[in-house]
Amino acid sequence: MSGTEGDQKHENNATPSQPEPALVLIAEDEEPIAEALAMIVEDCGYIPLVASNGRQALELARARHPSLVITDMMMPYMDGVELIALLHQDAVTDGYAPPPIILLSAAGLKRMRTAGADAFLSKPFDLDDLEGLLHRFLGPSPDAHQK
Repeated sequence: MSGTEGDQKHENNATPSQPEPALVLIAEDEEPIAEALAMIVEDCGYIPLVASNGRQALELARARHPSLVITDMMMPYMDGVELIALLHQDAVTDGYAPPPIILLSAAGLKRMRTAGADAFLSKPFDLDDLEGLLHRFLGPSPDAHQK
């Protein structure tokens, strides 16, 4: 076998690199809800990144540039509405499209609509609704667990 044939054989066996799963920032101050959201995100094949308040979420968003943000409306230090406004402001300032944002709240839908989020989920949220939004904004993940 010549060197060329060996090189071709090696190239044919090479596997293309898989794209990295999307990073999903979860901003939720209630630990059981944050853990449940992280498990759902992970089960859908994405990588969860959890912040326990709005200020921490903003810092993580600026450092890690998530593909999607899920934020509670009512949190300490900075609420979800303020977080959404600052994420949009950062995007305009730095010249990129902001990530899609899903706002979670037990508050009324009217207040949620004025927040600037791309989608809304009322607490308690339906698992299928959340999964549907994840897939709508991020598409299928190559690492999704089989159900």
